[in-house]
Amino acid sequence: MFEALPDAVRSRVAPAQAFLDTVFDAAPYLARLAQRRPATLAACAVEPPESLIDHAIDNARIAGEAAPDADALDRALRQAKADSHLVIGLADLAGIWSVEQVTAAMTRFADAAVAGALAGHVRLLAGQGRAFPPEAAGNPLPGLFVLALGKMGTGDLNYSSDIDLVVLYDADALVLPEDQEPRKRLPRLVQAVVRTLQEITADGYVFRVDLRLRPDPGATPVVISTEAALNYYESLGQTWERAAWIKARACAGDFAAAETFLRFMQPFIWRRSLDFAAVDDIRGLARQIQTVGRRAEVRPAGHDLKLGRGGIREIEFYAQIPQLVFGGRNEALRLPATLDALRALCEADVVEADVVDTLTADYRRLRAWEHRVQMRQDEASQTLPESDADRAAIAAMAGYDDLTAFDGAVEACLRRVHGHFSDQFEDDEPLASEAGSLILTGVEPTPDTLATLDRLGFAEPEAVWKRLNGWAAGRVRAVRTARARSLFARIAPQLVDRMAATGEPDAALVRFAGFFENLPMGVQPLSLLSNEPGLAADLVSIITLAPRMATDLARRPNLLDAMLDRRFTAPLADEGPDAFGTLLSEALARAGDYEEALNTARRLVREERFRIGAQVLRGTVSAEQAGAAFSSMAEISLAAMAQAAQAETERRFGTMPGTFVVLGMGKLGGRELASDSDLDIMIVYEGEGDAQSWFGRFAQRLISALSAPTEEGELFEVDMQLRPSGKAGPVAVSVARFETYYPGEAWTWEMMALTRARVVTGDTALSGRVSAAMRDALTRPRDGRGVREDALAMRKRLEEAKPARGPWDLKARAGGIQDIEFIAQTLQLAHASKKDVLRPSTRAALAALADCGVLPVEDAEFLTASLDLYLGLLQLMRSAHGSGFDPSAASAGFAERFAGLAGVGSLPELETALDARAGRVRKCFRRHVGKI
Repeated sequence: MFEALPDAVRSRVAPAQAFLDTVFDAAPYLARLAQRRPATLAACAVEPPESLIDHAIDNARIAGEAAPDADALDRALRQAKADSHLVIGLADLAGIWSVEQVTAAMTRFADAAVAGALAGHVRLLAGQGRAFPPEAAGNPLPGLFVLALGKMGTGDLNYSSDIDLVVLYDADALVLPEDQEPRKRLPRLVQAVVRTLQEITADGYVFRVDLRLRPDPGATPVVISTEAALNYYESLGQTWERAAWIKARACAGDFAAAETFLRFMQPFIWRRSLDFAAVDDIRGLARQIQTVGRRAEVRPAGHDLKLGRGGIREIEFYAQIPQLVFGGRNEALRLPATLDALRALCEADVVEADVVDTLTADYRRLRAWEHRVQMRQDEASQTLPESDADRAAIAAMAGYDDLTAFDGAVEACLRRVHGHFSDQFEDDEPLASEAGSLILTGVEPTPDTLATLDRLGFAEPEAVWKRLNGWAAGRVRAVRTARARSLFARIAPQLVDRMAATGEPDAALVRFAGFFENLPMGVQPLSLLSNEPGLAADLVSIITLAPRMATDLARRPNLLDAMLDRRFTAPLADEGPDAFGTLLSEALARAGDYEEALNTARRLVREERFRIGAQVLRGTVSAEQAGAAFSSMAEISLAAMAQAAQAETERRFGTMPGTFVVLGMGKLGGRELASDSDLDIMIVYEGEGDAQSWFGRFAQRLISALSAPTEEGELFEVDMQLRPSGKAGPVAVSVARFETYYPGEAWTWEMMALTRARVVTGDTALSGRVSAAMRDALTRPRDGRGVREDALAMRKRLEEAKPARGPWDLKARAGGIQDIEFIAQTLQLAHASKKDVLRPSTRAALAALADCGVLPVEDAEFLTASLDLYLGLLQLMRSAHGSGFDPSAASAGFAERFAGLAGVGSLPELETALDARAGRVRKCFRRHVGKI
């Protein structure tokens, strides 16, 4: 390469030929610069680097003030950049400049390049060739300014680093023509400046520009107002952003406006008092990048000198964490540069002097090696080459004749740094996934984080990181507060591990997002998850398997409290029948008034329904146990609400003129309720005088107490259409009317419904009378053939009026639950006058019919097994998905558990098995009721 230089240049630099041969061989990029800028190379032999850098900086500023067009501006800035890189690289490798001098020179040129690009485009937009007045050259557009963050902000820019810029404008100080709108004109200006700096042309590029440290970069334009920025940081600013803004300084534009803005930012960055949550958040920033202890393996080949273990980032965090903790009260600690901050922390007795000395020396080593990696090919990389030959070139530029010695020095340095970093947080719980590092803050994911998400089985790690990053940034309602964001940062790795443990992490994330992004507030649930590690596993499991329960959790986060109660996981069979009743009674006794009683009942029933549903989901209860538990909960609630409705009716309309009972019918009567079942009830009263009016009002209040929405939601939906005369009759039925209606006026279908009726609450004496009336009506002699014909006609009308919604409508489909119920009820009604076959429970009724010889044992056993399977599937389906089950929306875990109830392995197999079973049930229906 040396021979390719012009003769005049070659003779000028001949004394340094051996040095230059070594440099150009190890760093091809510098060789190319020397060929492109031979005059600059020659000048390096006779002029000090300081004057050459000053000259490159002057050329960049002049380009902004005088370039006649955008092409000329681009060309001049690139030539000045080439000169600066050549001078800085040679001064660095020759040992003329220290690391601090190298980074300071690079930063000074970056400032000049940004200022030149801004000035040039403001001038070109204002008018071709227009010159600035002398006093305006440094502030081409009053009110607009550019802030440098990152290493450019601290004055120690890397050799081939991106530059982190934030562009803002003060709307009150901005000077634009009246017909120009800042939100339209300024983004075009900034985009033009960025193109000039980073677009690659025949002359190369100036700097790669990163604008993503501005507030909420995914949702904001490239330039925003100072007011919008301050509002963002006041409400949503994160701890990592506080750390980033320690390094901010003005580099171009209106410096006065910039200083005003930075002054307003100080309370966000530096807080005089910190609560424990904020301190945890600050410490969490460092713990997030620490995945193992101080004995972690480090290997020079392929090691990232910046982000890797023991790298530059760990030294920066070592300084920034105590800065943020103590800088609010000690202004001497508010220094942007890492080495300055370390010295200040030492002087303030926050860190030990020997540690600062060691870290300072290692920081310089790492930065010097980083520069040599970058100057080889002008790549924005901090990673040492894997290849021994390529790494040997780095070693040569670093002054090592032997690769082994260089590798040893690198490894020793990394171990020292990571040791001190680990010591600072040795008592803290690592904030990482079990699979590795999980850093969710910042503007882009780290390679380690993406690798962790990939190992955990996520199909698109970058998309997953983006979603989690949005949560960490407070972009959803649940994490809008600083406290909530701090709590989320603490538990996020655990949540991600639990999603991976489901076996389908992407689906688990989507389902968890449906819960998390709909939370009205997040501090309470996040606090619970943070303090109860086992709760996270239960929560993710429930949310993954049961979207309906996830929706309930999102609407009512206090359900998480119920999950911590010892009753939540206690088997239903181990609990006494009065446990929930005692709980509800005690809570209602504390209720101040009627409205509070309604809200209390709704809250406790919701928790109990959630508890039973969770046990159904886990498979720890049978369908019969679940139905009994849901029914018992409903009976207890109904009794409590009847008592509350009675008290409220008496308060308004006087003492109750008699007594009442409430009949449970349908699935409530048969003790087969599911999580979302309606309550079929009938109110029967006995009284004199104005009893009908009073009990009518009472019935309305009871219905309201059960079904009216309050701030705690609804308790149950109520259906009273099974009462005599249906909708046309009074809502409360007198016992006298009850006793005459069923024996003489009721239709066959009403008598079939009565086979499932039982008294669930009310006066004991009246209960006996009503029960006797029901038995008397049901045991009257009937024409069996007529009963079957009526039942068959009713089943036909049901199929026509309310056809099954599909194969998963287990209740209404042909051969489903209704067919089994019709068989039982028809046979009970036809034979009750002669045999003891009356049982409210369909399962018990089938057994009684078999015992009396009415139903063949084989049919009874098959129908009972089918009913058990149907109800088991129904309980699981309703708890997890509600009434509208869509198999395509089911998670793999749910599908496996659902199909497993029938002893098959998949939903298609289950559908086939159900079709076969339903066909057999329908054949039984034909034999015992009739053909449809």
